[in-house]
Amino acid sequence: MQKAEMLKEIEEALNVVNKGLFNPDDFDDSKTEEIKDIHEMVTSRNQITAIEQSAIIEELSKLRK
Repeated sequence: MQKAEMLKEIEEALNVVNKGLFNPDDFDDSKTEEIKDIHEMVTSRNQITAIEQSAIIEELSKLRK
């Protein structure tokens, strides 16, 4: 799965309002494995709490260029 597809699915699962937050161009290709790990965790869950959502967004922010 491409980085852009994973970020889009994470964005949808977290119901992110700011759609520009997960722009694939803002993430270096070397971070794809970390994005994949987050994607797998998010998509495997039925429900994500607000605290977990904030933590996931914070982790993704750290991966940005």
